[in-house]
Amino acid sequence: MKISKNILKVLTLALAIGFTSCNNEDDPLGSGEGKLGFAFVLNNGTQSSQNGRVANSNLTIESGFIQIKELELEVEGRNESGNFSKEFEIEFNDIRKITFNEFDESTDFIINIEAGEYREIEIELDLIDYRNEPSIFIEGTYSFSDGSTAPLIYEYFGDDIDFEVEIEGEGQFFTIDAMNNPLVLFEINANNWFRGISDADFENAELVNGTLLINRNTNRNIYKRVSDNIDKFADIEIELKN
Repeated sequence: MKISKNILKVLTLALAIGFTSCNNEDDPLGSGEGKLGFAFVLNNGTQSSQNGRVANSNLTIESGFIQIKELELEVEGRNESGNFSKEFEIEFNDIRKITFNEFDESTDFIINIEAGEYREIEIELDLIDYRNEPSIFIEGTYSFSDGSTAPLIYEYFGDDIDFEVEIEGEGQFFTIDAMNNPLVLFEINANNWFRGISDADFENAELVNGTLLINRNTNRNIYKRVSDNIDKFADIEIELKN
């Protein structure tokens, strides 16, 4: 499935400020005078709620993270030298652990790319387990029918799920340079990650030291369905409108 905005919605915000201060010379991210920023937040599912309510009303998603080892980019654009089409990789000196923060929309990291006018940018985020932590981690709270609650943790160990984003101008080019620094905001919509998991599934799930743990070894049926949901909607296409 190529187009989905249900799991990850990408919003491009035109920022009139430079990001140079966010880049560390000891950890360069790409090359070129154009700058493209990335931020990750939890979508709370409603305008009024302060937590990530999911389709199952007894489950509240509160936080999470992903770990990224590198970015793979395919770009098409034009500059003073003419049209160009390039593929390149940006590998981090250190694995990037990106925490989902619902309230802070600040940029998590910046990449430098060639300044120019772009028709399309395809980005693949390659995930990885690191330091005994999973590549995808989600935590929240589940409220049982008897009124009790338990922490919920979902862990995905492996590198089989990669997030892919395709950013296109709507029939025209968009500019990235030292002055035009777009911020790509990933909104993690956890309600669809847990879509199809019923109250009965959670009520009958195994608890590990009081925690509703969902991973490849525990509550495997729920784990497979959640993982399939994430993988199914990992591709996103967004059109930029001027």
